[in-house]
Order: sequence, then structure tokens, then C-alpha cells
Amino acid sequence: MTKKEKIVFIALAVFVLLPNLMGVVMASDLLNFGQRILYLITSLCIYALGLCVFKRRTFFYVVSSWFLLSAVEIVHLIINHATTSMLFIFTCIKSEKGEFLELLSTYWFVVLIFFAIWGVYFYLNRRFIQNEYIAPHVWRMGTMLTIAAFFTIAIIMLGLRPKFRNMFNFREMDYRTAAWVGCEKACPVNMVLGTYHIVSLALEINKQEKALADFRFGATYQASASVEGDNRGRGLPRTREGQTPIVVFLIGETSRYDHWQINGYARSTSPCLMARREQIISFDSVYTIGNLTTVCVPYILSRATPDNPRLYYRETSVVDAFHEAGYSTAWIADQSFNNEFLMRIANGCNYAKYIADDGTEEVFTDTVLLAPLQKVLTLSTFDKDRSVVPSKGNMIVLHSLGCHFKYSERYPDAFQRFTPDMKGINIRDMFRNIDEEAEGFARLKPENMAVYQNLKTILTNSYDNAILFTDYFIDRVIRELEATRRPAVLVYVGDHGENLLDDERNMFLHGTYSGSAYEYHVPLFVWASPEYAATHADQLAAMRANTNKCISTMTLFHSLLDLGDVSCPQLDAKMCISRPELEAQDTIYGFDANMQRIPLPTK
Repeated sequence: MTKKEKIVFIALAVFVLLPNLMGVVMASDLLNFGQRILYLITSLCIYALGLCVFKRRTFFYVVSSWFLLSAVEIVHLIINHATTSMLFIFTCIKSEKGEFLELLSTYWFVVLIFFAIWGVYFYLNRRFIQNEYIAPHVWRMGTMLTIAAFFTIAIIMLGLRPKFRNMFNFREMDYRTAAWVGCEKACPVNMVLGTYHIVSLALEINKQEKALADFRFGATYQASASVEGDNRGRGLPRTREGQTPIVVFLIGETSRYDHWQINGYARSTSPCLMARREQIISFDSVYTIGNLTTVCVPYILSRATPDNPRLYYRETSVVDAFHEAGYSTAWIADQSFNNEFLMRIANGCNYAKYIADDGTEEVFTDTVLLAPLQKVLTLSTFDKDRSVVPSKGNMIVLHSLGCHFKYSERYPDAFQRFTPDMKGINIRDMFRNIDEEAEGFARLKPENMAVYQNLKTILTNSYDNAILFTDYFIDRVIRELEATRRPAVLVYVGDHGENLLDDERNMFLHGTYSGSAYEYHVPLFVWASPEYAATHADQLAAMRANTNKCISTMTLFHSLLDLGDVSCPQLDAKMCISRPELEAQDTIYGFDANMQRIPLPTK
């Protein structure tokens, strides 16, 4: 190569390796020196292999097809200080139009710079790089064999890692194979593996759908006159002829127990529920089994448990059980659009509606779920004279955005009761004039405690405003049910909680590795209409007697069926919040970030 070609070659090679070089320095998910070294070696081997196979100019043309992946990796490193995760790839592949347009509008300058550099790259490659091999055949073959040996060892070590983790588990880290994780995080290996896992998951779900096509719980419902309370132990229904109940299951997002006024919180965060407190049954000690929506919700809707975690792949959901029993089912959601498990349930409903944020509104709130709810209740309940039509009962799932971060985007300005909050505030400005040498939230302590306290106040105020709006939304749902004049019951549960810099650990958001009681302790409310209460007095009495029992969200599969007077062989009275037989648990087991079964932190 000429001197000029060498300079251009090095420049193009650095540009191609830019996301990997940035990853070595910036990726916080590379936990130790060994991982960073193997990450860098893997990156160099990938491109060295290409140079061994292709001539120089052809090589640079071929790797240019990875530029889009490189851009995604660079943006992810800048924003999250981590290599691109499978969840991020999943979001990119199946993102809604509004999310995609929002991303482009936010980082349009990055896209513009990217395409400008891409043009210069192609010009330099064509103008200065000769289409010749970089080394003689013997050297290239030797290099290829060395690289092949390296990748073979890496695959073996990564494949053995689960086995070694069980054999040599020191402080939750397998030191014999932990470093090799750096290999699978190197771009574009992480992209390819992430896409592979996503496609494999989709194929697995499709396969399971076919396997579940003939599955039945044997669920039944038989309308009859109300019966005496002592017959409830025999599972007899409690509804009147032509008055099949409406069962609404509202899944709250990022809702922690102790920030609800109705649960004893000092602030007025749930005035609507407080006004109905004689009708509201609130459970004190309910714990979810995980701290991520994708983990929690499938276990809430199925009979799966930490002891039998794959059960939700072998059985259908509680919604399907209602459908079996003759209920008209509906799934209405403004989140989790691409969760295969939830979409499988939605596809089996009589009515399904996903409402996405199209990016046209500054604040996207859960009230978008009300119009579809009204449609379901109207079409399946009343005739043109608004007389009750004897028809199927309604089982409706509302999957809401709730209090998910960014909290200030979960409520309109009218609910900005607690201030200062995050509206109009750039959180990054909170981190000016701090100790740059420290890491994490330690940068704010102790000499910058004032900054820390201010940040905590803003986050808490914003979160409480989101709870306040959720309270309003629940009340709106109740009003819609009251208007039907039918027996109706509403069950609200938080899928998981949230950390708000509550203690010395300075934990924030959810999905943390170790987890906290703030993430696992969730609210559970039950409301019943007067028409429902008139024929289900014993169930309501049992729930009021059970409010102090320590239970998990895994009780909801059984409890929802019992509240809807649906019987099936799998229904367990000891898992029903509406039965006197409900058993309290001394220890509740759930999952940590590695999906390992652990005893949950409880109060």
C-alpha cells in the first residue's frame, strides 16, 4: 500500500471500529477488565476475518452494510452507557410509528451526520483503496485458523457458563467464564445474537400457540339465583338470571403500595378512592413476583409460579378460562404492544384494542382506554332502549401505562399538584457541579446532599402526581361500570413498584439487580357495584377479612375466576382472596434479575 492509502485505510478501519472502541471505554455492562479485553479481541477478530476473506475495497463495501447497526450501537452507548441489549433491539424491530418518529425527531442531527460520513466513507474507499488482499494467502489462512480457534473456545466457554454458574457460584458471579461474556457483547455480535434470540422467542411462542390450541381448563359458568353464603364453599354461582357479571381487571404499571393515600400515605394521592373508601377493599400485604412488567404480568395472568415457571407456556391464561366459561372477553391496552405472550391472549379475545402513542400529544395518558371500554360495555350489554340484554358476562383486561417513567408524561398539567416536578425540568441540569471522580449516585454524597435531596423531591412529586392521575383514571372506569347498572367488579393491581431514592442504597426506577421491597410491594384494590354486592355478600365479607394476609399476585388467577363465578378443576380456594380459605404466606418467592428464585423482601 502507498502511504496515502495506508492513512485512508487506517481512517476507514477506525471508523468501522468506532462503536467497539467506544464500547471498550463507555460500556458499563462490561463489568471487569477481562470482559473488556475479550470484547476488544472479539471486535478485532470479526473485522480481521473479513479482511482475510475479502479484498480490501470489497471488505469496506461489505462492512458498510453494518453502518446502521453501528449507529444504533453508538447512540445506545451515548444514552445508556451500555452495549445494545436484546430488549432495545426488540423495541427497534417492533417499535410503533410514534416511537420511531419521536426517536428520529430527537436525534435527527445524528442521522444527518451519519449519512454525511457514510458518503465520505464510500468516496474514500473507491478513490484510495486498492481492491487487493491485505496479506499473502498463507498469512491469511493462518489468521483465519487462529480466529476460528478463538471463536470455538469462546462458544464452548459461553455454552458451559450455566453449568459452571451452578458449580462455582461465588458472590453470584462465575469467575471461570464471566470474562467471556465480553465476546457476545461486541458489535455486531450482540445485534446478531439479540435478533436471533428475538426470532427464536417468536417461533417458540408460535409453536406453543399451536400446542395450546386444544388446551382447556374445563372452566364452566352456570347462571342461577343467588344462594346462601354457606354454599360458597361448594363453588356455587352467585348471580341472577340474565345478570351475568362484568369483571374488569385493571393492571397498573409501576405502582407501589405505600404512595397511595388510601393505604396510609400522608399525601392526598387518591382522593377519588378515599371518597369511595366504603366500597373499596384494599389489601395490605400483596407482593408481585418480579420487578419487570415482562416478568410479572405473565405470572399474574397464568398459574405459573417461581417453582413452576414454564407453566404459562403449557397452559392458557385466566382470560382464556373466562372465554371457555362463556364470557365475552376484551383486551384493551396502551402498552406492551409486542409482548408475544400478551398478544396471544389478546388475539383470542372477542375484542382487542391496542392504542399507541403516535407522538402528536405532549402527554399520553391512560384515559385513551376509556372510549374502547365504553364501546365494549355498550355493544355487549344494552339494546337500543338501554334495556339490559341477557347475554354473556364481560371479562375485560385494561393494561395501562400507569406511573411508568417518565412520570411527568403520565399526567396532564391539571394534575400537577405536587411541585416542583419534572415538567419543564431537565434532570441532567441537576447533576452540574458535582464530584466527577465518584461513580453513580455516590457523586451526590455527602457534600452534594442538597442536590440529591432536590432530585429526590422532584422525582417523588412527579411520581405522586402520576399516582393522583391513576386514582382519577380508576374512578373514571368505576363510573363507566356504574352506568351499566349490572353486577360489576373491578380488580386493580400494580404489576410492580418503583424505587425513588428511598434509602442509603439510592436505588432508582425498577428492574434493579438486587430488587427492593419498594419494587415488590404493590397495591391491590377491589371495587364492587351495588348490584354485585347484593348477590356476592359472602365474597366481599371474605375479602375484607383477608386484607391483612400476606399473599402474592399469583393469587389473582384463582381470585378473578371466583369473583366471576367461574369454576374449573385447577381453581384453588386457598389462593382466592374472596374465600375464607385463603392462606397467608410466611415467605413469598419471586425472581431476581437473573430469573433465579429468591425469597422476596417483605415488610
